[in-house]
Amino acid sequence: MSLPRFLKFMLRQSPRKDFEILRKLDDAKWGKLVGVDELGNRYYVNPEERYGRERWCLPAASHRYMDASQIPPRWHSWLHKTTDEIPKASATEDAASLCRPKWMAFPHYENYTGTNKASVTYNTVRPKVDSWEPIAASRS
Repeated sequence: MSLPRFLKFMLRQSPRKDFEILRKLDDAKWGKLVGVDELGNRYYVNPEERYGRERWCLPAASHRYMDASQIPPRWHSWLHKTTDEIPKASATEDAASLCRPKWMAFPHYENYTGTNKASVTYNTVRPKVDSWEPIAASRS
């Protein structure tokens, strides 16, 4: 990041907002707020930015708990320019506006792999091979 870009960034917003953006993104970004999803993530656009960097997300989670799976698919497609249509506030409103079936309007949840909430399968089949237990002969 160049010094003129950093100074331009620091003069555009409040110091508190600047600190939050620098802490979460490790980059100096500013833009117009486009929307907020149901998880609290805020989405911005800045047409002055170079191509591929003009759309970005400020996660609602703290820096330690940020994860890419916390971005709903509707907003992911907008961020990666799959669609230019800005998603609605909730998944049900978005599914209704896009004429999708009701079963596609389920709420988004993050990937819980590696946490206590992870889905764990259990085995219901008896093992086909018994484990080997050595029998030691007594020494007399």
